[in-house]
Amino acid sequence: MLFTNPWRREQLSHVVVTTFHEKGYRDYGKKCIETFLRHWPKDIALVVYAEDVDVEEKDRRLLVFNQSEELPLLRDFRAAYGENLQANGFRPVRNGLMRDFRWDAVRFSNKVFAVADAARRYRTTVDQLIWLDADTVTHRQIPRSFIDGLAPRGNQLAAYLNRQIYPECGWVAYNLRHPALLTFVDRFEGAYSSGYFLNLKESHDSFVFWKVLQHMECDKEAKFKRLGSCLTKTHVFVNNALGGYMDHLKGDRKAAGKSRKRDLKWYRREAWWQ
Repeated sequence: MLFTNPWRREQLSHVVVTTFHEKGYRDYGKKCIETFLRHWPKDIALVVYAEDVDVEEKDRRLLVFNQSEELPLLRDFRAAYGENLQANGFRPVRNGLMRDFRWDAVRFSNKVFAVADAARRYRTTVDQLIWLDADTVTHRQIPRSFIDGLAPRGNQLAAYLNRQIYPECGWVAYNLRHPALLTFVDRFEGAYSSGYFLNLKESHDSFVFWKVLQHMECDKEAKFKRLGSCLTKTHVFVNNALGGYMDHLKGDRKAAGKSRKRDLKWYRREAWWQ
């Protein structure tokens, strides 16, 4: 399942983490699992925090946790803010309420609490934790060297997809050997469990991740590896090396099962994009 590996330059041990609910599993999570098992290196495991869903796929590399049992802090957060309009994407405007994903902390909290739990769970046995959004399809065989090459190392706490605005957090790789890992995790998770997210300009996970990152860089507690581009603020996931192997079906791209040609900022040679 998961193998202990020393922090060596040539090869690292990895675990990939994601989460979804019943509808998400049927709409995209099942495809995420199937393509992961088909195309990822055989010694990398996928951990799913499943919300009220029985996952049909069975494989020695697939570990499924019952979200309601394994994430008690998420349960507490939902109990505290489940009826809070501001925590569920609503803001008052002149003619009533406006809904916007940027304020939907409850929706995005699943990811935050899953990352925190997995980081604490695997930090003594695994080198790198990769968060992968469940609406991601792997379309080509991924070499082990590619995954190792993206990994944050040394004083780099995480590798992420930077862009002109807040990061794209469909992929984030965490260095589980970093001495400040638990500091980051506690702050990331704590921004939600403490209610601090209500004081921020936006409260989705990408914005909160960005704020914690900025503070840690400013205080020189850690460095962060940038995998994206400062030239775009749109679909950065498919416009870097990741797009050669995966496609992130953000938003209404799920219905089509593929990102749009106009999402690409340059020509890609891979068969998936032809």
